[in-house]
Amino acid sequence: MCGIAGRVGPNAGSRAVIQAMTDTLTHRGPDEDGFFVAPGIELGMRRLSIIDVRDGQQPVTDESGDIVVVFNGEIYNFVQLRTQLESQGHIFRSRSDSEVIAHLYEQEGKKFLTRLRGMFAIAIWDQKTRSLLLARDRVGKKPLLYRTESDGGLAFASEARALFRPMGISPTADLSALNRVLSFGHADSPYSAYSGLTRLAPGSFVEWRGGQLTTETYWEPDFSRPEPWTEQEAIERSLAAIDEAVRVRLVSERPIGAFLSGGIDSTIVTALMARHHSGPVSTFNIGFEEKSFDESGYARAVANYLGTDHHELIVSPDPKELVGALARSFDEPFADSSALPTLLVSEFARKHVVVALTGDGGDEAFSGYERYRAIPLLQRANPVLGLLGPVAAPLERVANRLGSRRIARLSREFNSAPDLGARYCKAMMLGSLQERSNLWSADAAAEIGDLDAPESEYLELWRIVAARSPNPVATMSEMDIRRYLPGDLLVKVDIASMAHSLEARAPLLDREVLQVASKIPLNLRIHKADTKYVLRQIARQLVPAELVDRPKMGFGVPRAAWFRGPLKEMIHDTLTDSVSQNRGWFRQDSIRKLLQAHDSGLERDHLIWPLVVIELWAREWIDNN
Repeated sequence: MCGIAGRVGPNAGSRAVIQAMTDTLTHRGPDEDGFFVAPGIELGMRRLSIIDVRDGQQPVTDESGDIVVVFNGEIYNFVQLRTQLESQGHIFRSRSDSEVIAHLYEQEGKKFLTRLRGMFAIAIWDQKTRSLLLARDRVGKKPLLYRTESDGGLAFASEARALFRPMGISPTADLSALNRVLSFGHADSPYSAYSGLTRLAPGSFVEWRGGQLTTETYWEPDFSRPEPWTEQEAIERSLAAIDEAVRVRLVSERPIGAFLSGGIDSTIVTALMARHHSGPVSTFNIGFEEKSFDESGYARAVANYLGTDHHELIVSPDPKELVGALARSFDEPFADSSALPTLLVSEFARKHVVVALTGDGGDEAFSGYERYRAIPLLQRANPVLGLLGPVAAPLERVANRLGSRRIARLSREFNSAPDLGARYCKAMMLGSLQERSNLWSADAAAEIGDLDAPESEYLELWRIVAARSPNPVATMSEMDIRRYLPGDLLVKVDIASMAHSLEARAPLLDREVLQVASKIPLNLRIHKADTKYVLRQIARQLVPAELVDRPKMGFGVPRAAWFRGPLKEMIHDTLTDSVSQNRGWFRQDSIRKLLQAHDSGLERDHLIWPLVVIELWAREWIDNN
């Protein structure tokens, strides 16, 4: 695991520049660095040593030295690939997974990506063709951004911070991307909050050759062809795939453990780790003194049953310090507040282990979110909901007073949505087009242009996926794997864990697990009133049912209460002081009304939080660079 960076083009070839770029990524790889510098090319990396600690340095090359590789991630089938490559005459100098990439590319060219099982962001310099290949794993576990240069060259890095100050460039904000943050809480690929910076999409690669770029997608999720499996077959196939995915992720020369929330996904991963791990599995959980946000008791019960070496930390964090840590760790605005506890649990786990397995991906791959059940149900109930139009405003006020922002939004917006795709999109958005339009200043809105573009793009993708999907639940799962997972959840875990030099591995997003999950019969995705029915049955085989059948909790913080309490002054100052006013992005009258509404008891934190995140990001990463 590491951070990578590089440049290619007429002006590339400076050890000082690539050294400065990788220095900004030391948190991703504190153990050592490595460089390849030649006329027209710079490659660099920071390494977190996990596999082949002694000899696994990067960059790596093939036998000829013509193929040079730096990469961030882990290749879990590298032993099998190495054996095949050795049988074809390739000679290896290390036991690392990174060297396999160089030889596999030499053997198979760009199609080598389809052979890899793992998480990765890869850069390959081919000296013979004078070309640079950048690639990401299937679902986007590892990040990679790039920028074309005025001289026809290209610069890339694991994080945006490496692409500006080290190169003497002052960053500017892309307001259209910030509009996406205000819409969904994050900017999806290919968008970045920085002008001129492109986020490489999951399952794709870009090739630079002679100043020209070509982009290609090598993998996309497809949930449109379920198999006619029986319930038992679906459970057995899924369990076998997950068990194997967990087993191959236990390869590490450094201490390894697991995040354990006590939910179905992390419980399955931890239980299967216990099958294959020598000695008790180290598990980690943080709890909150605020009981409505604390699920540590569930994690403790699972840990006790499985006999793990459980580490639990009950916290009452200083919200100001936590928000400051978020702004420093995330160099792009990221408005999913579950990033805050993810930073805490990553810091806690890193005191004991270097690698942690997670339950990420279970809800998306196996249809676990409540919206998968609720949205089709509301669609069928639409004729009845139509009768509620005259009382929508009173319902919203009541729902807001009760603290249910989602109910309030449904009462106000859901009835106006023309179809299922529009309803799904509204459920995923932080606020309506009208709410966003009221916030942007006239100048900012003019620069952005189409304020509705984020929703329009979402709906267009929905139409493409739904056109070949036999079921709305399968469509929503595929949509979440394409957008929500790589744009939100995987960014959160990667940045929060790597901020503390911790590698996070996600067995439920394994290539083979996703293949099985995509084939689950539609009637078993949600069955007997249970979401992710197959995973629930697997969990019930591994732990007692009472540890499985409990309410689902999000990994969150008491954000709304913080905004009226310990963060109130900071929030008001940040959004209304002279710095924010002079920036001119948002209308101050709308901001003040929003804050006043929230202070009075109406839930407006869904809009306040992304505004705060955007402003703090601008101060940390735009103003100071």
